[in-house]
Amino acid sequence: MQTMDAEQNLIKARDEVFRKIGRNLLNFQKIELMLKHLITNGRLSGHMSELNDILERQASAVHKQTMGSLVGKFVDNTFLGIEESSQTSPELKEPYFSFSFNVNADSHFYESKKQALKSLVDDRNDLIHHLLPRFNSESIDSCLETERYLDEQREKLIPEYDYLKSLIDDLNESRRLSADYLSSDEGIKQIELSFLQQSPLISLLLNISIQKPRLDGWTLLSVAGPEIRRILPEEMDQIKNRYGYKTLKEIILASEFFDILEEPTKKGGVRVLFLSKPELAYVAFNRLLRALLGIAKKKARADGWTLLSIAIQQIEQSFAEDFALIKEKSGAQSLKELILDTELFDLLEESLDNGSLIHLFKPKAELALGLCSKKN
Repeated sequence: MQTMDAEQNLIKARDEVFRKIGRNLLNFQKIELMLKHLITNGRLSGHMSELNDILERQASAVHKQTMGSLVGKFVDNTFLGIEESSQTSPELKEPYFSFSFNVNADSHFYESKKQALKSLVDDRNDLIHHLLPRFNSESIDSCLETERYLDEQREKLIPEYDYLKSLIDDLNESRRLSADYLSSDEGIKQIELSFLQQSPLISLLLNISIQKPRLDGWTLLSVAGPEIRRILPEEMDQIKNRYGYKTLKEIILASEFFDILEEPTKKGGVRVLFLSKPELAYVAFNRLLRALLGIAKKKARADGWTLLSIAIQQIEQSFAEDFALIKEKSGAQSLKELILDTELFDLLEESLDNGSLIHLFKPKAELALGLCSKKN
């Protein structure tokens, strides 16, 4: 009788071990699927007509990756926001969509989450590759010990499972809200406005407004027309056909980038002028850019590099308001940061004999050449 009871207890304990092995394996698979979902859907950028193809390529890229690789990619993408490659601005052939899901976390949380997920990878590998060889299915003690091990393993994975599940819920809600907005009247209006504002035509109008203004800063619309026909002969017709505008004035007003002024002429007519809105900081940025180029030209050392401290002093003395406006709009906190953001200058750090550092800047070769060509 005792032998029969012992046999039944062994069978029951062994079945429980196998059940818990399956339970833990299923949970690990769910975690792996959640990581793939977060990696695939956490970032999406592209032209609207290409988004489905891009999403399919992203899903395919993670389909066969190991759990260790998935954890590394998830942590870097979600907590650090690491870009896989440096991308230039896309050609604006249609509305461009960009979505990124990130978690704000301090270094302590980042490290703890990284270690917790890495520990899950180790536990999963141990379960799949090492547990059965050391498990004695004919020993009640081995069964009970393995069962305790599997329960402890589950207790470790459940918090990470719940955390990933909460992130997926947040991600799906963010995507739902984005989709609702993009399909709303206001969303459609903003997409079309963004397309117009980023068009080559509006960029050209901004450039004309700073290159050919009157002394009071306003630019004649009659000056812009011939320039557009010369530089972008087809763009005007494309914009008119897309939005239904009939005149250049309507396009300028619709862009929301300019103020419009109508002045009476001596012959009883009306002249139309335009000026980029001050809050865009476009004019301020160009003034600051030309000031930096002027400082670099006048104060450069023999090797072409200019002390950043000289530029900071002169900018603060002569362009304080422009610089303050640009910092407000760009988010840059210093002239060095602004120079880096423009990608128009090279920066250099040099060590002095006393161990301190100095910062220098120099216009990129193509920028300097382009400005020389304009002057000529």
